[in-house]
Formats: sequence, C-alpha cells, structure tokens
Amino acid sequence: MTREKALSRGFSLLDDGRTDEAISYFAELSAKDPHYHVKLALASAYAARAGVKIEKIYSFVAVKEIPQIEIAHSKTSEPTTGILNVLRQMSAHWEKVPELSSAPREDISRALQVLHDVTEPGAALYSATLRIVYIKSLVSEGLRNYLITTQGQVCTEELRPFFAWSLNILDVVKLLVKDVQKSFPERQKDCEQLQDDIERIKSEALAKPWPRETVCF
Repeated sequence: MTREKALSRGFSLLDDGRTDEAISYFAELSAKDPHYHVKLALASAYAARAGVKIEKIYSFVAVKEIPQIEIAHSKTSEPTTGILNVLRQMSAHWEKVPELSSAPREDISRALQVLHDVTEPGAALYSATLRIVYIKSLVSEGLRNYLITTQGQVCTEELRPFFAWSLNILDVVKLLVKDVQKSFPERQKDCEQLQDDIERIKSEALAKPWPRETVCF
C-alpha cells in the first residue's frame, strides 16, 4: 500500500469522528514509516481530539510576528511583574486562539512531541501554530490564578509558583521561536536575537534574590 493510501485510511477515521482510532492508526503507521507526512497526520489527529482546527482559528501571519514582540523591554529588576507584563502583551495578539483545559492541552503537548524532530518548514510551521495554542492556554490560566491570588494581601511565598510558571512560559516561547526559525530561515537573525534576550531575562530574573523572610504586600 502506498503512503498516500495509508494516510487516506487514517484521515477517513478522522472524518468519521473516530479520533481515538485515528490516533492509534497513525501511531502504528508512524512507527513503520516515520516520514514527516505521517507525523503530521498523527499530530493533526491529536489536535483534532483536542478540538483544535488550525485553519479555522489563526492566520499563520501571526506566527511570523512573534519575533517582533519586544521581550527585551521586560523589567528584570521586578522579575515576576516584568515577565507577566510581557506575557500580557503576547496574549493580546492571541484573542482568536482557543483556551484549552488540561486534558486537551495534553493532546497538544503530544502532537508537539511527535513533531519535535521534524525540520521540514511546513511541519515546523504547524508545530509553531500548535505551540501558540498551548502557550495561550498556559498564559491565560496562569494570569487568572495570579489575579485571584493578588486580589487581597499577597506574600512572597505565594508569588514563587507564579515566578517559576513565568520562567517556564519563556522556555516554551523559546521552543516556539525555534519552530519559527525552521519555518522562516530568513528570520534566523531575529530569532537568534530573541532567544538570546529570553536567556538574558531568565538569568537576570534568577539572579534576583528572594527575601529571606516572608514579605507581604
């Protein structure tokens, strides 16, 4: 059976709404034939189970704009507040991207893992778009929790999880930039600069000592 016919069989399962069967089918097919077309099919099956249809939610132009975000302007003297401000700027660009709960987000994570070693530009672009959905959900969830926590008095120990969360988001953004770099080689210089900025911000933020005693605001 040709690859095209094998893929067609799996997509028929997706069209019928049999996503679990499609995922199992494409996973077995990928083990036998690790071509990027097969990996894309498996990733799209995971995305389908998460309820994400890329072509309906976001223009790829938005991915191209990611390196333009001025993350270097983050106030590293106030690490948590500065990084959160940067994330709010990003979130403003993503109003059309759905917010996923933890279970669908796991499927997006699985899709990204399938594509992590694929270098073909189209597949990298698909990966970047999925990563935007993943990041958007993490950012929105974290900001909601942060706002709830800070409605009253907040102490330094309560801010520690949000600080770690914000640094984790930056790690994911760095992976997004790598996807963008694979998709648009002509943006390599911009992407490398942004990755350097992210690492610099993380280093400066981590160098900021937390108070030895609990401080409340």
